[in-house]
Amino acid sequence: MEIDADSATFLYVHGAGNKPPEDDLKRAWDEDLFERDMGERTRMVYYADLLHDHPAAIAADACGAGGALGALVSDAFADTALVEDTQVRETFGKMTPDGQEFALALTISMAARAASTTGFAPTAGTTGFAPTAVARPAAGVAALLPLPAPLRRLLLRQLLSHLIPDANGYFFTGARDTIRDRLRRALGAVNGPVVVISHSLGTVVAYDVLSEAGSARKEVPLFITLGSPLGYTEIQDVITRPLKVPVPVRLWTNFADPLDLVTLDTTLADDFRTGAKVIADIAMDNPSPNNHASCGYLRSRRVREAVAEAT
Repeated sequence: MEIDADSATFLYVHGAGNKPPEDDLKRAWDEDLFERDMGERTRMVYYADLLHDHPAAIAADACGAGGALGALVSDAFADTALVEDTQVRETFGKMTPDGQEFALALTISMAARAASTTGFAPTAGTTGFAPTAVARPAAGVAALLPLPAPLRRLLLRQLLSHLIPDANGYFFTGARDTIRDRLRRALGAVNGPVVVISHSLGTVVAYDVLSEAGSARKEVPLFITLGSPLGYTEIQDVITRPLKVPVPVRLWTNFADPLDLVTLDTTLADDFRTGAKVIADIAMDNPSPNNHASCGYLRSRRVREAVAEAT
């Protein structure tokens, strides 16, 4: 991809889950988005070290044609339920009381998104699956993709195991302001326009910081959110309010795969609005096995074109 060397600086804000070391992760995003090392033109806002004791190893390519999906299928049918249940209990037990309440509510919402056995899911504003709830056709995974139920459950567990602990760490512990400060410093270090490209929980961090008064004078021609959970009511309850497009953002483009369980509501424009400022919601296909991996979004033609137009 050709870009103007005299244009914006790109700030990456990664998502939930443990990550490889900062430099490795930054290079991986460069390759996924630009197909080359971008040097100082791109910078990774890295906060995984604030939530995890040790960096993760460089993982296999989640979007490649290798054995990633095969490994998921194998794990899905393996007898690992007891180990997983124990890990879930331990993780849940380490959360703050507010974090536990948040985790339960978000898990229920995500499970409703994935529900497919009845072919129906509750409408917005109803309470659970009560008999009196008005039903609508489910937009769940099985309704759109014929995966076996054990594999669907595994994919949901994997997403939750990455998202929930880090979301608890961000929203309900002292790490929140420290994480935000990483992005504040990165923004402050750039003279000139900044394109902010965020994924998963990173979209929440980016939204919060860009909404601060201290960011109001920054020039952000493009704010990209990939696989964002900002459509969840449970997330909206604990982020910066009122919900609106941050002051410095000229254009907010939100990319979501309808099969990505983290993007329960694939449209954000109906929730976040400031006068004439609106969000461009773009549905797309993320080819990764769980439809959520950052590489699947960054490598897409539509995301690359949006970035090119802003440079």
